[in-house]
Formats: sequence, structure tokens, C-alpha cells
Amino acid sequence: MNKVLISVLGSDQPGIIARVSDIIKQHNGNIENLSQTLLDTVFGALLQVELADADSAEALQTALEAACQDMDLFIRVHPWRESSSDWHQHKAQVQPYIVTAIGPDRQGLVAEIAAQLYQHGVNITHIQAIFKGGSNPMDNLMVFEVDVPKDTVMQALRDALTDIATRLDLEISVQHRKIFDSVSSIVN
Repeated sequence: MNKVLISVLGSDQPGIIARVSDIIKQHNGNIENLSQTLLDTVFGALLQVELADADSAEALQTALEAACQDMDLFIRVHPWRESSSDWHQHKAQVQPYIVTAIGPDRQGLVAEIAAQLYQHGVNITHIQAIFKGGSNPMDNLMVFEVDVPKDTVMQALRDALTDIATRLDLEISVQHRKIFDSVSSIVN
């Protein structure tokens, strides 16, 4: 197996994924997993790709850089030796939750909440944070999609997050993913 991880960063513009995926195709590569996002005007993508055995991460890096030179992108191709971490090999049963935080912007918000989630054995699977600055709470939002081990004492986790909310003047909500989805579909 000849797998690579590819990261692509740069100013958002049409055609980035088209060009990157075309070069991967020319190298007989297969995109197995892809995640792409925008942070304001910044494009970011992470791709997991299986290459032909005769190809290399270095050759693909060179081809991608040449093909995307006019797009001013930062592209890195890393060989990937697929192996599960010890945590994944012994992963507890989990339930999906959504943690939202709304409030004034200040340095360290993500770090505070992420550290508390970690202390309770919670794995963050996706974060979206939008900070427009200022004190209008609706201008600053963080949404953490998390996997909570089934043996987690939810009241202890909620209490710990409430302490952060009180100290940092935030509104923090913790909802099971099914409840969050149901409420969101009613609101829409």
C-alpha cells in the first residue's frame, strides 16, 4: 500500500480541488478521503490518497507544486503508514454530542474548552469557530462535534464547562447529536 496525506492551503479561488484532483488522477492516485473547508477567505483541504506502487510522495509533491504554481498554494505531500494509535485500538464506546459556546471573543477560548473536554476523555471530531471580535455574543460562536465515552459522567462534564462559561462570560450548551439535529431541523 502506497498512501499519502496531502495538505493544501491558500487563498480561496475556484478550481483548487479540480486541479489537485486532476494531478492525483494523472499519477493514477485514488482519493480515499477528503475534507475541505474555508476559514474566511482561506482555503484548506486534507486528502488521503492511495498512489500506484511505482509513484512516490516526492514525485506527487513536485507535480502538484508545478501545476498549482499560479494559484499560490502551500501544498505538502507526506507518506502515510496507516496505523491506528493506541487510543484508537482501545477506543471506548462513544456517543456523539455537540458542544456550542457563544460569547465575547478573548484569547484562549478554544484552548480552555478543548482542555476540559480532553480531561473528561472526550475526543473532538470537528470544530468550527467564528470570531468576529467585540462583545456581541452572537458574533462569536464555537461548535465542537465530539465523541463522548459512554462511561463519562455527563453532569461532571457539564459542571466543568459551566465553570468555564461563568468565568469567561460564555453560554455553553451540551446536547446529544440526535437532540441537536432535531432542534436544528425544527428551527429551519
